[in-house]
Amino acid sequence: MQILDNLIILSLIVGAFFAGMYISSRFNMKSAIEVKDALEKQYLRLRAKADADDPCRPYVAPRVLQSMPRPVATGDYDGDEELRPITPAFMDHLKANGKAATKFCKSDIAK
Repeated sequence: MQILDNLIILSLIVGAFFAGMYISSRFNMKSAIEVKDALEKQYLRLRAKADADDPCRPYVAPRVLQSMPRPVATGDYDGDEELRPITPAFMDHLKANGKAATKFCKSDIAK
């Protein structure tokens, strides 16, 4: 029972450490975005020769804080690379001549 208690205590300490790291990095990213936005607004105000109290000041779109980068869709990877209608020979011909043509049947794609 002593070992289980120690493991629980240790996991709580490690969890609290990583939660603190996450919160601090998120706060720092947010403050960096706020500073960058403020500098951009100030620069645009100076370029437009507008006062800080001017109601018609230039608009700067606010940035959005993203916690995790979203994955980019790069295509399908289900193993049918050899069934592609556009072959490497087609791409080479297109790059060399500037135009190329190909034919394919609908049944070749639907396999």
